[in-house]
Amino acid sequence: MKRALVAFAACAALAACGRAEQKSYPADYQFNFMRACEAQSDLPGLCACTWERIEAQIDPNDFAALERLPGPERQAHPLTQQIEQITLACHASLSQAQPAEPTPEP
Repeated sequence: MKRALVAFAACAALAACGRAEQKSYPADYQFNFMRACEAQSDLPGLCACTWERIEAQIDPNDFAALERLPGPERQAHPLTQQIEQITLACHASLSQAQPAEPTPEP
């Protein structure tokens, strides 16, 4: 599920291909990523955490280049694995921060 979430969100994050060299992510990248991610995530804060780390760790030009790859090549690309690891790390940190739900008594 997490792999599908990352793949879908990464595919939807790029609003336009062929832009000039970017030094930072345009607002539409974040908007599209968050919209796609939140449509599939059930963990509050996962998408925001993932996006913050993507912005901090991945060059916008590399991210845009990844988006232009055909599906199978994009899935096999090391940057896709890095994004998956970012998502998993956010999921783990947010899951630990969430209070455990009480066990119902019989």
